[in-house]
Amino acid sequence: MGQSASNVSKYMSYPLSWFRGSEHKDDGKTLVPRGATIFVFKRRGSMYFDEDGDLAHEFYCEVTDRKTNKVVMRRVLHNLVPQGDVDLPHPRLHGDLPVIVFDTTNMPGHHSLSHRQAS
Repeated sequence: MGQSASNVSKYMSYPLSWFRGSEHKDDGKTLVPRGATIFVFKRRGSMYFDEDGDLAHEFYCEVTDRKTNKVVMRRVLHNLVPQGDVDLPHPRLHGDLPVIVFDTTNMPGHHSLSHRQAS
């Protein structure tokens, strides 16, 4: 269940110009698209559709063993179609984001917004 690669990952070698958008051109193409997002909106689905249209991670069918006449479950590996890209319910930060994101509320010298407005 990996993240879909977006245009952001192509331009990670230009981290500073990536945030503000680049004006530099190379053969008439912009190196970094203006307005590139740091969010991931889709992921690669990990499930498969079978020939009946059912969606699951694995499919099995009952098969009778010829030697012992026992019914066993055999995994189906053919006629399966990958699910494809799946929309995430909420956008997530890209895994290759070149910025450290951390909480500053417990750091010394931190003042809340309401405390600043009161003074």
